[in-house]
Amino acid sequence: MKILRLTYCLLLLSIWAFFCFAQTPYVFQTQDPIANFAWDENDTSRYAGHYLYEQAYQLIEEMLTDQRALSFSDAVFAVENCFYDGTLNKAEFDAEIARISTGVRRMVFLSDLQAPSLDVALNYCIYLFYTQPCELNHQKPYHYDAYSLIHDGGLEGGMVAHLLKTGTGTCRSLPYLYKIIADNIGAKAYLANAPLHTYIRQQDAEGRWWNFETTTGTYSRSAWIMGHYHVREEAIRSGLYMTNLNAKETIVQCLYDMLCIYEKKTGFYSNEFVRKCYTLGLRYHYADNLQKFRINDMKYQLDKDAWNAGLRSEAEVREHTVFGPRYEQVLHVKDEFYQMGNHELTPEEYQEKYQEALDYLQQKHIPIKP
Repeated sequence: MKILRLTYCLLLLSIWAFFCFAQTPYVFQTQDPIANFAWDENDTSRYAGHYLYEQAYQLIEEMLTDQRALSFSDAVFAVENCFYDGTLNKAEFDAEIARISTGVRRMVFLSDLQAPSLDVALNYCIYLFYTQPCELNHQKPYHYDAYSLIHDGGLEGGMVAHLLKTGTGTCRSLPYLYKIIADNIGAKAYLANAPLHTYIRQQDAEGRWWNFETTTGTYSRSAWIMGHYHVREEAIRSGLYMTNLNAKETIVQCLYDMLCIYEKKTGFYSNEFVRKCYTLGLRYHYADNLQKFRINDMKYQLDKDAWNAGLRSEAEVREHTVFGPRYEQVLHVKDEFYQMGNHELTPEEYQEKYQEALDYLQQKHIPIKP
């Protein structure tokens, strides 16, 4: 029961994690915009680090279009290098992952595991690396980075590079590293998403699927995930949530991560670069949270064009011969995403759950400082 409560607490905290933003109903800008609708959002020269995102995009595009071998590790590094403004060391990143992967593989062949299959043994040894003190993890099992969520909304805690250095992470970095290690040693493991959450799915020798929560080192029932994350059946059928992501769909997650970083770092969530990122990603995984960027981009562009054309109310936009069809298109895409099973919490629900999580941490004396 204590483990379940801790898991629930961490799930609540993840609501405020870096990779989440609320999607509000369509409301036309009726007051003087805070953002200047006269600016050129495609003038990326205002942000010196834009070239890093272009480099990451090119690498991911080459992977998805079969011009380069798929490498989740390389895609993750390229995106995280954007977050760290180009200061990450690729050789060090690769070396640490290689050290862990080699160590986990050695655990399998040096231990006397009575596993029913090699794949089960490989996944079990990754599990041990995550949850049990051993030489490979410097006697410190990985644990949740509550401090990062409190300090910076989970920004740095979501980075695999940060996890490798500190042994602490969130529901982005922890399952991502698991997947990277699994790929390196030949274990079958899949990323799966829930609203505001990512976890690992793996299959046992009898064909049963297990949901491994890397944030707590425990396994969750699918029914529990559905209930606590408000996952609708439509989301499972569409592939939005609680389904195994294939190799290219896994790479697509890096595009979503990159756009979240890009918005946080530059303030841009609607321009040609954002558009080409979500357009590429949705080509390979249509039922994806990249739809949020698509919707917000469409809405911003419509609001900007309508405002600059002199329209000052939603009714004017809806009835306009040029902007009316675009207004309907935004609503159509939003409804389509809802039909895929998308679920959004209201800002009030976010605040309520966030406070509940903080209260729980305080009551249980769980450290939220490094």
